[in-house]
Amino acid sequence: MFYYLNKSWIAQFVVIILLLAWAVFTIVTSLTVGPMEGQTLLFGTLTSFWTEHPVNAKVVAIALLLLETILLALFYANNRFAETRTYMPVVFFLLLMNLGGFLKMLTPAYITTFFITLIILNTLDDNDKPVKNRVFASGLLIGICSLLDPSSLGLLLFLLLALITHRFSKSKEIIILFFALLFVYAYVVCFFFFTDNMAGLTASLKTLSFFGVVKSLKTLTLYDYLFLGFATLFAVYLIIQLKLLFDNKLIVLRKRLVNIHFLLFAVVGMLLISGLQLQQGLVYIAIPISLYFSMITQQKTRIILHDILIIAFYVLLWL
Repeated sequence: MFYYLNKSWIAQFVVIILLLAWAVFTIVTSLTVGPMEGQTLLFGTLTSFWTEHPVNAKVVAIALLLLETILLALFYANNRFAETRTYMPVVFFLLLMNLGGFLKMLTPAYITTFFITLIILNTLDDNDKPVKNRVFASGLLIGICSLLDPSSLGLLLFLLLALITHRFSKSKEIIILFFALLFVYAYVVCFFFFTDNMAGLTASLKTLSFFGVVKSLKTLTLYDYLFLGFATLFAVYLIIQLKLLFDNKLIVLRKRLVNIHFLLFAVVGMLLISGLQLQQGLVYIAIPISLYFSMITQQKTRIILHDILIIAFYVLLWL
């Protein structure tokens, strides 16, 4: 099914329009904001505002979703993962967001997913911007995102590995990355210091919640463990298959694939560190999984097993 859909970008565009309509309808009719407990001061403030003005929350959710689809399509095309025009990453991404129920709650993880697309496009995309500027911008993005979602600091690991394996390996770029991150935190500390509210900052830090999934392991159902087991084995299978698929490609493309692997490991770590529950935090994996599915369906010959496994993944996610 996905093999034939990949053949026609017009069919993909039609499917994307339908999926976006479904997504917007879900956001407009079902979106809530939260959770507020155990979150950062900034996200708590935004949650209070969005609770009083739910229309604003829905506009933000829709805008982030639309921007993510555009950025994801740009990233896939600019990195030349496919030989012809394709929007399959967007198709898989929107399917995951709709079937996973991630559009029903505006969580820190939902916002972090948007920052992930910005960071990979800025860092891994081949463009003419100076490397130092791109690294500094990515550091700023991670710092800003961590003010909403502390677990997004896990993206630092991804970025460090990407800097080393992609084409940058100088220690100067790594120093710039951490300088950008510290710049954001220094600004926040100065703001609270000059507004004489350091007590509020420290109090908010003490209320942060972490390891929500780990703490709730005993409350997970048998079905949850079934899904996690299947998703883990499927991810391992995809990594092996993609390695075989990319073995005869240019080394630049193989490096880009390795960076997607690093991104998957980073977001899984974020899922475990985050204070969110499993159903809320699974949105972290949306970007790398969408990229995996897109790359595995680019093969010149149809492999029915891949279609079956992808459909099984979405069905288990939906149930």
